Amino acid sequence: MATVWFYRCLRFMALSVLCFVFVFSVKPRALFGTSTPTLTRVAMETYKAVRPAFVEERPTTIPEFVHSTSLAGQELEEQVVVLDQLLLLMTNITMPCRKLVRQGGKRCRGKLDGDKKLCLDPFVRPPSNNCLVYSFGIGYMTSAICRRMPISVFPLTMTVADSFTCRLAASRSVSVERVIIPKTKQEYIYLYRPLDNIMYLLDQHRANLDVLKVDVDGPEWEIFEDSIFRTDILERTRQLSIEVHLSAFLDPHLNTSLPLTQTLQKYTRVFKGLEERGLRLAHHEPNLFYPKFAKFANRTFNVYYELLWINTHLKKKNVSEYTEINEKIFNEIEFN
Repeated sequence: MATVWFYRCLRFMALSVLCFVFVFSVKPRALFGTSTPTLTRVAMETYKAVRPAFVEERPTTIPEFVHSTSLAGQELEEQVVVLDQLLLLMTNITMPCRKLVRQGGKRCRGKLDGDKKLCLDPFVRPPSNNCLVYSFGIGYMTSAICRRMPISVFPLTMTVADSFTCRLAASRSVSVERVIIPKTKQEYIYLYRPLDNIMYLLDQHRANLDVLKVDVDGPEWEIFEDSIFRTDILERTRQLSIEVHLSAFLDPHLNTSLPLTQTLQKYTRVFKGLEERGLRLAHHEPNLFYPKFAKFANRTFNVYYELLWINTHLKKKNVSEYTEINEKIFNEIEFN
């Protein structure tokens, strides 16, 4: 009997301790129908107003390029107008997407780099079968959005040699670049081809592109303006994922007069060219893995931006038109 009584007392004491801890650990709640005290409400509003905004994966120190300009008057005002127009074209959503998904990317130093966004809204999403994706440049974009992907371009290994790879040309001609790494003495040979020329060689010049990804660290402006814009490929592209680099603002000795004006105009022409071909901006975000900010004329902006464009007027041409046009282009590029 003494043993039973002892265990009952021990259980009672344990339950008492648990109840004590529970009562003092639970925060008191206001009764139904009672309002929050004025002092508490003011304190909460003050806290919300002064607490720092949370930015995902943003480092504590951010490189910033501050450009002081000696321009004034009409010339500076014209540059500011073009810069504001450029920033608006990069950030003004004209085709909202309700279902954005993150594709690809690679974890490095605890952060995700090289990932891209795609839109899965009806009528604009890539098909679940026979999905065609061309991926150029840096990044780790996967084909999870497509069950079957006939080809993902770049690096496109050619049959000439293992170190012979194909890159996207920023002109209408085929060229070869030979690069030797000084440290390792290793040699790389890069073959540059226009996008329509690559598609012709792969016998895909009749196909629509479901996704075109371009992340080439700078030459994207010339690639579009001097090459892709001279074809109808973008009119046949469902979604365009690009990272743009406002590289001019990374030069600490930036010439803020005529060269900057011409560069800003080139950046703006490319965005307007995308809109003229039926593409609308669906998503934008700064690159927070390598954040770089520039300050010019009291405007502070990110130099690297990830953009997703959606084609609102996707078209497909007749087979005879494809064959005739692309054979002519191919002959001009290869043999002239």
